[in-house]
Amino acid sequence: MIISGCNSQSSKSKSKPRANKTEHKTKTNKKSDPQKKTIVSELKDSKKNTLTYSPLGDSLSVGLLADTKTDRFTSQFARTLQKETGKTVKEAGASQIGKTATNFGLPVIQAIIDQDPDIVTVEFGTNDAADVNNPQALPKYRSSIKQILDQLQSQTHAKIILMTSWSPKDGPYVDNALRFDKVILDEGKSRHLPVVNLADIWQNDSQVTGSTSQESRNTWGGRHDNLHPNQLGHDKIAQALKKVINQKIK
Repeated sequence: MIISGCNSQSSKSKSKPRANKTEHKTKTNKKSDPQKKTIVSELKDSKKNTLTYSPLGDSLSVGLLADTKTDRFTSQFARTLQKETGKTVKEAGASQIGKTATNFGLPVIQAIIDQDPDIVTVEFGTNDAADVNNPQALPKYRSSIKQILDQLQSQTHAKIILMTSWSPKDGPYVDNALRFDKVILDEGKSRHLPVVNLADIWQNDSQVTGSTSQESRNTWGGRHDNLHPNQLGHDKIAQALKKVINQKIK
């Protein structure tokens, strides 16, 4: 658009030669950044009316030791997904107490694939890292995690969220857990997958594990112990997952 900006002159005034004016074009607006893509926005755009969430993991994903089954972090996350996407969310998955990526995660990966999940959380490392006297534990863990992710990425359309291991703040396997966590952090970086680093929750907070009262009390899955997240721990894990699904996808 060419803007001309000459003022009119009185008819009695002598006309003066006009200096050549430089033509100015209005600046075109820069293209606005494309709409921020998040896991939530992409799940909203899915043509499916019902979404399947498949948590894969050990006793954390089973839900020990939340106050009730519906208070475990996976069930909280399923409700968050339903609220954020406006779609029905079905919680499926496969998790088992005391298991590792090698003796459980890898053998059941086909069952997860068969669920046709829209979103998966992969949570292993706690039991894997507890095998401190086995020099093959870390290499096996790394290999199993790679195979699990290879199959999920090649055989499903699921959004994948990785999760690191869990430990009490002063637990006996903290150093080893952090070594195993590096596998997850590296895989997340190389595959461009989001990671919920559970160490950010437990490493500096002794209140997220153990009994929340002076006396041990029954919870879903058993009595409180000093390892598993209590209800506060489950709440914080669920909050961390909610944050991840609303972050811009890289």
